[in-house]
Amino acid sequence: MPRSLETKACNACAIAKRRCEKQTPHCRRCRTRGMACTYPPTKPGLFGLFEGENSFSVQQDVSALTTPPLFVSSLERERETDAGLSPRLDLSLANSIASAQPASTWFTSSEAWKIAPSPEVTGDALCMADVKYHIRNIHQWLKQWVAKGSNPFIHTRLYQTRFPPCIQDAYMAMSCYFSKTDLNELTVFRIIEDRARRLVEDGLTDSLLGTPLDTHEHLARVQALAMYQAICLYDGDIRLRHLAEGYIPVLNSWIREMVDHATQTPCLGRLVMASPYEHTAIEPRGENLLWYSWILAESIRRTSMLAASIQSIYLIHRDGTASCYGSMTFTTKQGAWDVDSAYEWEKMCSEVNVGFVQLAEAPILLTKAEPDDVDEFAKAMLSIICGASRVNRWINR
Repeated sequence: MPRSLETKACNACAIAKRRCEKQTPHCRRCRTRGMACTYPPTKPGLFGLFEGENSFSVQQDVSALTTPPLFVSSLERERETDAGLSPRLDLSLANSIASAQPASTWFTSSEAWKIAPSPEVTGDALCMADVKYHIRNIHQWLKQWVAKGSNPFIHTRLYQTRFPPCIQDAYMAMSCYFSKTDLNELTVFRIIEDRARRLVEDGLTDSLLGTPLDTHEHLARVQALAMYQAICLYDGDIRLRHLAEGYIPVLNSWIREMVDHATQTPCLGRLVMASPYEHTAIEPRGENLLWYSWILAESIRRTSMLAASIQSIYLIHRDGTASCYGSMTFTTKQGAWDVDSAYEWEKMCSEVNVGFVQLAEAPILLTKAEPDDVDEFAKAMLSIICGASRVNRWINR
């Protein structure tokens, strides 16, 4: 009986003397590192595979990989079950496409980045209690970031390897702000004013000089300025509020630049794992680029909506109206943001639907979802769209 042919390790794994899992068309190690994966030719056997009906191409339309609706009715779920389908993400298909295009999948497709009109919120509908509730939430998240290094819009892995100076400044400024006293308040305000001004001036200088920023750096400066705006617009200090009003168009412009840059970046995950300017990387044996790409993409979406809400709410109450950035698709499933490994994230995505919905369509969660299925960030955004009192009734029903 002839000996069966055993697939050899790919060339990259063989050179690196690493274990190869021998998947085709690309092994896991090469896929997660974004490297070319080629296998040595095998000796011809008794049977050959002809190109044609049995060939498979991974060059598919990634825009079709958007997640199915998260919260379906029981009747719809029964129909899907009867048809042998499952209301969840088929991650095997996402990974097959990721093997050819590491970061192009359901959350970075052109459809996923589509910006829809924002839900209409007016000064009459948005009462002062809702404003205070939202800003109080944001301030609690800033405190959480200072204390724990993460919050519902800053992922724990986002700045683990790369910690841009503008975010370092914001961290120190927030630390000072939340520990200020009556005696040092003016000093703390001066620090915040100086750091915010420096951030905006550096951004203007980079623009004039044509200094390129990658998507991770775009996100860092948007998050930093949004945090300053959350303090300066709502603290009550007249000088800080006047300063922050002048930065409203700057932050709006930076949000657009950040999202536009993200849609054109082929592999977002690499920007989180390692700096393109430094030869450093976390967990050098290889992390799942798909997870890190999701972390950066989801951070961009959450930051965009949060930053826009901070300024829009202020303008609505000052002028009675405001021009909002737009509604973005984001992940609403409880626990998806908090998993601590690529394996856990992939497992969740393959077993349940992660609730990838447009902000404008998010109010359906109040009737189709259980409160425990929706995470903290989504609940906060719902409080702006639907009112804090309605969301609290839903939570406590």
